[in-house]
Amino acid sequence: MKVRGLCLALLLAGPVLAVDSGPLPGEMVTRIGQVAALPADQRQVPGFAGAWRRASAQDKVLARIVALEARIKPCADVRVVDTVQAAPDLIETRPQRIHHALERWTVNACGVIRKYDAWYSFEQSVSRLMVAESGTGDFQAVLDPPYRRLRELAAVRSTEEAGGAVRWLNLPLPADSLPVANANSPAGWSADFVPAGDSAREWTQLVGVQGLPRLKSPGQARALLEGMQQARARRCGVAPAAVEALPAEEASSGASLQTYLVCPQVPDTNYAEMAVVKAIEGPDYLYVVQRAWRLPAADAAKVQLDSRKPKLAAEAFLAQVRLCNPAGDTSACPSPFPR
Repeated sequence: MKVRGLCLALLLAGPVLAVDSGPLPGEMVTRIGQVAALPADQRQVPGFAGAWRRASAQDKVLARIVALEARIKPCADVRVVDTVQAAPDLIETRPQRIHHALERWTVNACGVIRKYDAWYSFEQSVSRLMVAESGTGDFQAVLDPPYRRLRELAAVRSTEEAGGAVRWLNLPLPADSLPVANANSPAGWSADFVPAGDSAREWTQLVGVQGLPRLKSPGQARALLEGMQQARARRCGVAPAAVEALPAEEASSGASLQTYLVCPQVPDTNYAEMAVVKAIEGPDYLYVVQRAWRLPAADAAKVQLDSRKPKLAAEAFLAQVRLCNPAGDTSACPSPFPR
């Protein structure tokens, strides 16, 4: 009787499951910067998940993979080789709002390389995680249209990456960073991160990242950084500093430039600000990343002296900020910003 009931339920579900490709009703496929990025509190695994997924979630996925490997062939040596954001996040809006994300984990299990899908589904007060070997979840994809749709989006992204059309921004944030601001509009997107205990207004250090739509005319990065220097000069009464071109890191990206901004005393405050700012002309966005510090206000010479160590730290951080393609070189892209 139970079997007959199950068969009847599947038959009745037939019309609902007939749509086996294409967008979901009312779906939102997110763009870079549209969803606030939450940095990992601890890196347990390499790649995307180690940089942008909480340690408890990383551990949970790995435990599921180890359990699955034990069913295939008992193996006590399961090592994660890489993790990637396989598809842009997907948000269902009907009948209720549910946020879906898909990662792809590559593992070495006793010398055998296998890939696993980790599908997260987040809704208010409820979340779930499904882990399955990549390419073996066809039945699950039929039962769960969001998973099916994520796999479609992952296939598109994989093709684009293989052709070099997708460029990720490697952003290896300091370990204690927390997001304090996030904005997205047709004019671009931005996200700010500060150390734990700081806030959007009261911060001691800050990492800011922006994505601005690319212009067809050349020189966008230089014009923006020179404009920042001019604005700082007017506001703080200091001479504008130079904007330096950096060596090209890959042939498919545009110019990469950097500048050093100092304000001995921010007007109406008792502190100085310094920042090293890097601008990278990507194929889709002009990426602007700054590493900033606040210091006690003083004359320009003393602030320059006091900011030597922060400046070196900022330059070392920005040296790791680059456009990369994890499909081609995972070593150059250990912390790809979610997109």
